[in-house]
Amino acid sequence: MALKFSTGLWIFANTPDRYCEEGYRETPRMQESLAAMAKIRGVKGIEIRQTDITPEMPAKELKRIIKEYGLTCSGVSANMSHSRRFALSAFGHQHQKTRNAAIDEGRKAVDIARTLGATEVTLRLYTDGFDYPFHVDYTTHWNTVISSIKTIAKYASPDINVAIAYKPREPRKHLTVATVGKALSMCQEIAMKNVGVAMNFSHALNAGENPAESIAFLTRSNKLFQIYFSDSYQLWDDMMMPGTLHLWETLEALFYLKAARFKGYLNIDMLPQRIEPTHALQIAVGNLSILWKKLEKMDTSELRKAQKTLDATESQRIIRRVMMQ
Repeated sequence: MALKFSTGLWIFANTPDRYCEEGYRETPRMQESLAAMAKIRGVKGIEIRQTDITPEMPAKELKRIIKEYGLTCSGVSANMSHSRRFALSAFGHQHQKTRNAAIDEGRKAVDIARTLGATEVTLRLYTDGFDYPFHVDYTTHWNTVISSIKTIAKYASPDINVAIAYKPREPRKHLTVATVGKALSMCQEIAMKNVGVAMNFSHALNAGENPAESIAFLTRSNKLFQIYFSDSYQLWDDMMMPGTLHLWETLEALFYLKAARFKGYLNIDMLPQRIEPTHALQIAVGNLSILWKKLEKMDTSELRKAQKTLDATESQRIIRRVMMQ
């Protein structure tokens, strides 16, 4: 398995927050971002958001530019939190008109993927959730979300995969699809071949998960469609450079991707607010590549034998030897 790296245009954004509303830099033009991205060794893919396609930048023109820079579209993501009309909910909204508008955004992402030659769409359900006790009817909300995703998946079938991204919180205090278990349960209830899960390393940490275990959990059911890497202090989705905080967990996550022979892109999902984005991207690619090379030196059969003893010191000796010698 050869590593394939992808990232999104958002890493070059001005990244405003509630303390610095003007953002920490000027957002470059799309072509400038693509040009910078094309210079990063190892990055071959670019993930596009449905909102990146505008009358000024139609999908066919973007396809030409992406090809011009020697990149490919790794996938298209649909994030409903871009618009205040979905502030109360998107796929789970109880007003048909608003819900249909959200479904249309999902269909738009599918159309863009087809135009750009991608086969993957990620649905980020970041406005579907609740903030207070008794805020929503949980049963009705789940039924509505599932119905909306089914509609998009049927539109995407058979050539486009639809991955459900899970996350415990932000911007809602509680998001509906908050954990790997909920995401897989939803996929199994939908029961469509082209519906799976998009797992983000930091989101798994935020949910109190061990990312490697979540990867293994999803690959058992062949439902790991997309993988995103960043790092965090676990309390929030900090979107920091992968491998900078949870080095051992990152190594273990890569080990289970390697064991599963994962063939997709390793999507780098960062928001480098106070760092030059290209420098952060170089560190991210470098960290993941170095850890991957470490794994190639590991005797997997020796590790599996050690794991069968259930003695943590046995496996730690092997990992320490790989990492530190």
